[in-house]
Amino acid sequence: MAVTNPLYHDIILEHYEYPRNKALLDEPDATSRGLNASCGDDLIVSVKLGETETCPEVGWDGHACAIGEASASMMAESVEGQGTERARTWIRTVRGMLTGKTEGADPGLELGDIESLEGIRQYPVRIKCALLAWEALDEALGLAEEKRKSA
Repeated sequence: MAVTNPLYHDIILEHYEYPRNKALLDEPDATSRGLNASCGDDLIVSVKLGETETCPEVGWDGHACAIGEASASMMAESVEGQGTERARTWIRTVRGMLTGKTEGADPGLELGDIESLEGIRQYPVRIKCALLAWEALDEALGLAEEKRKSA
């Protein structure tokens, strides 16, 4: 029987059951916590920028619903090894896909597995679940860049 509910898309379930990069990094440049107090989702994202403004490593840990953890897995897999600006393009593009606010999004970005999250837009209360890790990544990148400027 095929699942037609976009909240339980096969790709979402696969990322939830077999998450990518689910571990905080040793000695990260920055970490950020995403907390959704209304449902208890609680994720931490850690980043290492490396020597050349790239974001070679992204890790995450915590507990969230299937959508939150699957989105964190997709996020880490998509942005790892990308530059910070490219990671921010990913963040804006995913945010735009989920909220309809596409300012700064890249319409040509190949989303891959992330496209499976598009149906979540039909369930506004779940959008925060899908964006939690992405927002934490955005904050962690900002903190890491500030740390680099201060050094």
